[in-house]
Amino acid sequence: MVEQKRINAVLVDDSEQARKLLRLMLFELAPDVNLLGEANDVNSAVELIKKVKPDVVFLDIEMPGKSGLQLLEELPREQINYEIIFTTAFNEYALKAFRLSAIDYLLKPIPEKDLMEAIARLRERKDQKAVKSRLEALTSNLNQENEKVLCIPVLNGYDYLKLQEIEFIEADGSYAKITTIDNKCKLVSKNLKYFENALTDQNRFVRVHRSFLINLDQMKSFNRSSRGTITMKSGKEIDLARDRREHFFELAGI
Repeated sequence: MVEQKRINAVLVDDSEQARKLLRLMLFELAPDVNLLGEANDVNSAVELIKKVKPDVVFLDIEMPGKSGLQLLEELPREQINYEIIFTTAFNEYALKAFRLSAIDYLLKPIPEKDLMEAIARLRERKDQKAVKSRLEALTSNLNQENEKVLCIPVLNGYDYLKLQEIEFIEADGSYAKITTIDNKCKLVSKNLKYFENALTDQNRFVRVHRSFLINLDQMKSFNRSSRGTITMKSGKEIDLARDRREHFFELAGI
């Protein structure tokens, strides 16, 4: 059996109890995670990260003084060569931005299953430089004045698309094909459910069929005959599944 490479981690949280609980969970559930240090505020976290150069930072969002999100502003982007897993009691607006940006987060109190899944995803990521593009997307998505973007995994890391440039997303086995308004197509190594979850808070995107997720802003018309056919602005026709009708009608205002 090949021994897993150890993951060097840092915990950043103003709550000593929260750090203790996460420390114990990591010790019991992920013994290959090597805890290099802890910090209780952004300023000390910046110094710690510069000193120990971790593979991952578990970062609390809500902290007095400077928030966890402000840590991203304290370090130049070129120095962020580690993964970030945010921890939070609850911040619905931030969670929407994380989903779109493919950034991991854990809701407090942290369930064991969620922590183990986050660690598993961390092990799978081969290129930590890709975190920079996801953080750029996160920064954009947290700015309410900016157009929202969707982070998508590509061969050499991550790319992102403005939501309004997406016409529809189609299932292709364990992959998905994203078609844009300029009729370009991207094949992505994530299934349709992944994108449905990422876009769950974006009311202009709706799953209309087991094989299609559409952007309602790119819908041209709807024909009620038979089960119903959706015609997109590009001319693409998509059948509406019977079990999707109610939700589609509600979001489309039909």
